[in-house]
Amino acid sequence: MVRKKPTKAASSAAKESVEQSTESEQTQQQVSTAPPADDSTKESPKDGAVSNDDAVAAEPGSTPNVEKDTGAKSDTSNTSSTKNQRGQIDSMLADGLQEVDISEGNSGDSNPRTKVSSDDTPAQGTKQDAPRSPGRRPLSPNAISIMRTSSKLPATSHPLQDSEHDVGPSSSVSTPKRVSFESTAGRISVTNQGSHRTPGTAPANRSDIAEVSESEEDDPFEAQEEENRRRFRLAEQRRLQKEQLAQKCVSPEEMETMRSGLYNARESPNPIELRVLNGSFPDGLRGSLVMVGPGRFDISYNVQGELEQSTRVFTFGNLMDALPLLTKITFDPNAKTIVHRSRLIAKHMAGRIQSEHGINAKHPGSLYMSDSNQTVLTKFIPRPTYHPTAEGDCCSQSVQLFVPLQGSSQNIVCTNHTGALQNIDPVDLRPRAVVETKAINKAFACTLSSPHMQYDSDTREHFTVLQDVGFRSTTYSVVSISEAHPNGYVVATFSAQASVLHSFSITQDYIIVPVYPYEVPVGGPGYRWSDSLLETLEFDRSQYVLFYVISREYRRVHCAYKAPAFFALHQINAVQETAADSVSIDCIAYEDDTILRRLRIDSLRKANAGFAIPSAQIRRYQLQRVTMEAQRYISGAQLANIPPALPMVLRSEPAELACIGPAFSGKRYTYVYGVSHVDRLRGADAGPGSPTYAQAAGSTVYNCLVKLNIADATEAPKVWSRKHCHPSEPVFVPRSSDKEDDGYVVTVFFDSMRIASCLLVLDAATFQEILIAQLPSPVPFSFGHAKFAI
Repeated sequence: MVRKKPTKAASSAAKESVEQSTESEQTQQQVSTAPPADDSTKESPKDGAVSNDDAVAAEPGSTPNVEKDTGAKSDTSNTSSTKNQRGQIDSMLADGLQEVDISEGNSGDSNPRTKVSSDDTPAQGTKQDAPRSPGRRPLSPNAISIMRTSSKLPATSHPLQDSEHDVGPSSSVSTPKRVSFESTAGRISVTNQGSHRTPGTAPANRSDIAEVSESEEDDPFEAQEEENRRRFRLAEQRRLQKEQLAQKCVSPEEMETMRSGLYNARESPNPIELRVLNGSFPDGLRGSLVMVGPGRFDISYNVQGELEQSTRVFTFGNLMDALPLLTKITFDPNAKTIVHRSRLIAKHMAGRIQSEHGINAKHPGSLYMSDSNQTVLTKFIPRPTYHPTAEGDCCSQSVQLFVPLQGSSQNIVCTNHTGALQNIDPVDLRPRAVVETKAINKAFACTLSSPHMQYDSDTREHFTVLQDVGFRSTTYSVVSISEAHPNGYVVATFSAQASVLHSFSITQDYIIVPVYPYEVPVGGPGYRWSDSLLETLEFDRSQYVLFYVISREYRRVHCAYKAPAFFALHQINAVQETAADSVSIDCIAYEDDTILRRLRIDSLRKANAGFAIPSAQIRRYQLQRVTMEAQRYISGAQLANIPPALPMVLRSEPAELACIGPAFSGKRYTYVYGVSHVDRLRGADAGPGSPTYAQAAGSTVYNCLVKLNIADATEAPKVWSRKHCHPSEPVFVPRSSDKEDDGYVVTVFFDSMRIASCLLVLDAATFQEILIAQLPSPVPFSFGHAKFAI
């Protein structure tokens, strides 16, 4: 490339041109669009040759006033000469014949090969430029605008700033110290000082031309928004990192909670086929295991502090109060598949706890034993009318099948102890509605109810017991719901003291309601002021348990029996002996209600805290001469005139959550299945005072399944157990034969070591494993209940 250097006269003329152009308010517009002035041209050299100083001084679109060395000025314009000069400049740049350097401080002759004499005649030995070819393509306006720009510019401007023809993605650039122009065939590249680009390479980005001056060019509001976005991105990254660390790092306290099985469960609303770990599919097993139990124990909520928000956790106090998880496991013998589905069915209540920072109980006694986290002042605040939503109540204590509600019996119904029935779709487990008993029938208004409903398969009736706690006394109502009577009817009513009633018994002719000895410490008003049932009622061992026998035929109280103080959560069976005119009631009996008070979540979560669930016995209470006592019964009679119920211990081995074959309900039976403690079973014969029994007292939750023969107390119990495994309530599923123990025992157990839950199927006769299949997510240890729908 040949470098030509402008003369002093040309440089002086260019500087004067720039000084004149910078004084105008529209300098760049004039540079780009102004036509050549008449007095801006000079005489063209002979033969159409143009000198380099003229090429610089007589730029198209500018109006320089050029003087000759002789001092004479040109008075006329030559338009054709100006066009010829433009063509020569474009030709030289397009052919790559020269590089024009207009950088500041380089006016001297540094390249002798391109030196031009002062009389506009080319120096000897210098190649004269040929005229522009007619077919040569002219340069773009950008290139022409660049050539017209002088190097004598203010320090705060840039040759391309505010240009009409922008180059690059941004129009706001700063001023470089040095700008050079390199021309190749058909391409123009611009480089700033320090950028050593090779001619012929790809055009530079705008960021290569100059650095952005944020202090002078950027909008302050835009800069502030960008800074806010940057800070938000950093905060979001820190939050995600904390979450990842929290997932990877588990504290010892959290691990202890997870191993206890009492932590928030994950629902699986979509059907998932289970993977079989051991065994094979049980032959002929068809139907669905439906079980309800606690699923959510802790609910986080935000509290606004003085400077920032803080997160707190509301934890239920009692296992009976936790929000429910409903699980359904379906067996398909044709496809040999087992499908699991589960759903949390009290999401609206969880949201209400988050917004209210606790439980605003709809009426006293709504909780078993949990701190509602509400002040006394909330009692005086008027509350809106309570309208339960489909997931707005905690129905976690029992499950029933095919209860006629809202015009259909194709449903699953979950219940609690406050008279709420949650109607659930049996296919996808989606809650339909929460129905209160008083919505079924106005006569069913109540404060408390029995979570365990009883079903008579012969009459297809569902029975339950309601309590309406008043100022001085409590009214008990035994009610019936059936497809024949969808609005139900009241079987009988009677008055007694308030009690914690979890279950009751029925026979062909009678309904037996046990009333356990409780007292209200401060009387009626004291009950009204407490949200927790066990904090209001106190068990009184000095009083008797009363069994009220109600005639289903005459719909009235037939008679009553008394027994020494005890407490039972679950009834196993009731058998009516017509010939002997007696009724036998089998139940899981405790000395008092400590079992309910020991189901505290904070204690159950600590495996080595020395905490133990009390043991129970399988007892039978005989109610003799029922017909004769009915003739003598007088409502409100003195205790001395009430006949006794005779207790008898059927098995001394501890058991809970017991079940029998459904075909033997209301009949004589032999086998009972339940959960127990392995160590306590070994020391049961020695009695509670033995060292073995005392050692087993440290067992926190049940760790085995047991099969007991109540007809023969000498027969050793059959036990299933695995290390670190805690089963829930077992369900007996019969085969086709009439043999009592010909069937399957189905349940779910929690593995505290693997922190996983599995489905377990046992042969009811041999109590051997048939199948173990892993569930997709852990199911918390449950004191809830299950049913099997065939």
